Amino acid sequence: MSKFPTSRYQGPFHLRQLIEEGCRPLASRLAVQAIRTIIDVPADQTVVADRELLRRAVQNLLLGAIVAMPDGGTLVATSASGRDAVELEIADSGEALLEEALRDAFDPSGVAHRGTTGWALATVRRIAEAHGGSVTVANCPEGGVAFTLRIPNPVALEAAA
Repeated sequence: MSKFPTSRYQGPFHLRQLIEEGCRPLASRLAVQAIRTIIDVPADQTVVADRELLRRAVQNLLLGAIVAMPDGGTLVATSASGRDAVELEIADSGEALLEEALRDAFDPSGVAHRGTTGWALATVRRIAEAHGGSVTVANCPEGGVAFTLRIPNPVALEAAA
């Protein structure tokens, strides 16, 4: 597992608030591109992580979704919390990725996929791994692409150690 620099603050915080903060500076771009945003994350759902690093990962995923929908669409953030982890999915209604692009999505030397560089997605992967988690990508059945960021709960990490 690669080491990733961490900020000094690690603790519980509200995931929805983090996503809303990530969307705020992008609001005018979302409006100009006619992108509808749906945040289906419970207001009281918390995650224990490095807040700044997770904000960076979310920002990279949001920007990739926006780039994938130059002519409008829908960006959806959903989450699920289980005993072992919190999963955050950022999905868009842009074009699906080809199989090769899905396979190489997190390769930092990869070419731009839908306007997102491999570096941005490799950073997301490194942040997830720094938390003991993972990130996956899949085409959505109705079109578009979904990235799922999985961050283990501290209890699950302690049990695995």
